[in-house]
Amino acid sequence: MKLTFLFLLIANISFCQSPYGDWYATLKAANLPLVFHIKKDGKDNQISVDSPKQNAFDMPGEIFISKDNSLKVEMPKLGVTYEGTYYSDSISGLFKQGPIVETLTFYPEKIETKKASRKHWRNRPQNPKAPFTYVQEDIKFENLQDSFSLAGTLTLPKNKKNLPAIVLVSGSGPQNRDEEIMGHRPFWVIAHYLTNLGYAVLRYDDRGTFDSEGDFSTATTLDFARDASAAVDYLKKRPEVDSTKIVVIGHSEGGLIANILGASIPDLSGIVSLAGTSIRGDSILKIQTKLIAESTGEKGAQWDLTYDYNVAIWDAVIASKNIKEFENALASLSNDFVKRFRKKKLIKKSEENEVIAAGKKTWLNPWMYEFIRYSPSDDIPKITCDVLVLIGSRDIQVTSKENIKGYNELLPNNGKLHLVKELKGLNHLFQRCTTCTISEYRQLEETFSTIALEEIRFFLKTIWAE
Repeated sequence: MKLTFLFLLIANISFCQSPYGDWYATLKAANLPLVFHIKKDGKDNQISVDSPKQNAFDMPGEIFISKDNSLKVEMPKLGVTYEGTYYSDSISGLFKQGPIVETLTFYPEKIETKKASRKHWRNRPQNPKAPFTYVQEDIKFENLQDSFSLAGTLTLPKNKKNLPAIVLVSGSGPQNRDEEIMGHRPFWVIAHYLTNLGYAVLRYDDRGTFDSEGDFSTATTLDFARDASAAVDYLKKRPEVDSTKIVVIGHSEGGLIANILGASIPDLSGIVSLAGTSIRGDSILKIQTKLIAESTGEKGAQWDLTYDYNVAIWDAVIASKNIKEFENALASLSNDFVKRFRKKKLIKKSEENEVIAAGKKTWLNPWMYEFIRYSPSDDIPKITCDVLVLIGSRDIQVTSKENIKGYNELLPNNGKLHLVKELKGLNHLFQRCTTCTISEYRQLEETFSTIALEEIRFFLKTIWAE
């Protein structure tokens, strides 16, 4: 989901929603839909599992939920284990049963990839409605470098050739091809809009999620960039597509990936960065964490000390030579800070190990380590194609002031079209917002601003003008 990281590591403070409710996934190895029903009964966590295709419902299981947002499900009689992490709109983890070992992502609603209609959490008036004037094709393409396939949807105007084409690249967290979040499906809206304008559009499930192969949990931004590059390569081989006219449109982390591809694929026509970053990861987190805390009313001694803890961790990441060296620094920092939390009576002695474990779970992983260290200044000056940058003025996750300044300073003077724009009144998802908090994303009916869509249309029309 888009660089949403407010990591307050004190006991009883969680950075994601609870895991309770109904969660849906499909086990690819057996083409088997599965449903987790997770609930709390007093102090106990309970789970039952459905396998509708096998006419098996309410199968009992055991579930262990940790405050670091991890969980483990066991069904001893069936030899099933599932270990994962729950996010705001998904549970991503590893499913094991006998010879089957598969990365499996659960979502809070049943996702039908082959159907355009589905139930919605709230009214979503921009969701496309049949009949469609274009062709929708479920496809798979290979990441040859990493040896697995990714699944997606390619939409094509009917009976046309030499089409300009677009790849949509999602933001951080496990995302399906529609970049679905809180009932919104922005990539479906964008793909529908652009295909009706005459462009081929490819959107795909992140590696290790839904129908795509690969391992999400160990991947870094550079790994995801290889996936996006593989999508570009796939489009170049499609007979309907003009291989000299391909643009990458990325949202949030996807915008950062668009920068990387703009610098590494010489014949790319252009990139569109939607709320993409131009400053180093630790700077993003320092700004973002404060703004999110302000938006939710977090303040006081506990928040101040937690923020100092986080800053010390981010500085240690930057100072380290490798992740092993950072691991040692993190252990020392955590021991120091839990003593300070205890001294201020913010945690109990029995909670010290929990705080330390939460810190390791949050920060000691390849994606986070590389995200904090990565600076877009390594790639933006090397971009060789046309560029459109859009950032909402009310975005509290990737702020317009700092990141627009960064783009303007870093983009090369190479004669290409560079449009860098702040869009007034829009949040991180490019919705017109009122409070502009993260929790408001779900409440808003708008999925993606028509103002932003028009900016994209103008950019594409300009660079591909005959």
